[in-house]
Amino acid sequence: MVRFSVSPRRHGLALLLAALALLLATATACGTSPQNAATSAKPPAPAAGGGDDMSGMAGMSDVPVPTAPAVADAANDGTGLAPALSGYTLVSSDAIAAGAPSTFSFHITGPDGHTVTRYQPYGSKLTLFYLVRSDLTNYQYLESTMRQDGTWDVQMPALTPGSYRAYVTFAAPDAGDGTPLMYVLSRPFTVPGASAAVALPAPTTSTTADGYTVAIAGQLKAAQSVQLAIKIESGGKPVQFFTRILDGYAHLTAFHVGDMAFARILSTGRSSADNGAGPLTAQALFPESGTWRLFVQFELGDKMHTAAFTVNVPS
Repeated sequence: MVRFSVSPRRHGLALLLAALALLLATATACGTSPQNAATSAKPPAPAAGGGDDMSGMAGMSDVPVPTAPAVADAANDGTGLAPALSGYTLVSSDAIAAGAPSTFSFHITGPDGHTVTRYQPYGSKLTLFYLVRSDLTNYQYLESTMRQDGTWDVQMPALTPGSYRAYVTFAAPDAGDGTPLMYVLSRPFTVPGASAAVALPAPTTSTTADGYTVAIAGQLKAAQSVQLAIKIESGGKPVQFFTRILDGYAHLTAFHVGDMAFARILSTGRSSADNGAGPLTAQALFPESGTWRLFVQFELGDKMHTAAFTVNVPS
């Protein structure tokens, strides 16, 4: 018998080729080729300047729209004007100084009488804080940060004298049926000094904000959930991409003229009309009829834009 000698180097090469053959055979059996493995990986999110949501674009109907965890309203017919509801109480300052930035602090006490330190995340936040002037000419959504003891701090801009109201929206994780309940509590406060109310613009369905044209459509009606459509254009063309804001494409809030009742409006996605550039959609519940001031906030890149509308809601 003739014996062939194999050098250690050739022996190592043979083992390597055998290992590669086994790897390819396994990949084929699993239905995944090296090329398929590369193309099946999730692509990176777009840069902040272009937004990170593309639902409704042509050929992108399967892209999920922003969603929020399931919550139920603590008061279906609530107006958000009470400082306390179902054992939860908003405690805050009654006045702040005029003419200079300041820190506004508040906390929520729970049914056990202690300050709440645990919240159910909702809209990518633990609490939402709104500042509104009584004549509805000044509206701001402001970031709030919680200390370890449950006290929340809000960095207020310089305010002109007048009457204001602070609204806090949060979800409590201790509902008896297992579904978190969402609360809207508010308290008035005063900025000392002489002030005069400013008249609101006439009702309209279209306005501009920082060069963008914003239009709203929908059959408004009090005490009923209604669908809204929000069209945002730049240079006569629909804006294609939006940076996510509070787990949605836009954030909408409305306040009733006179008593300042709060309307909850939920961003629900984007219509697939117009080759994927259709209007944004939202579900609104206006608890009262009358005149409302509706605010639409949207973010492009790292800049927030706010469009304000005066609307009439029939009974």
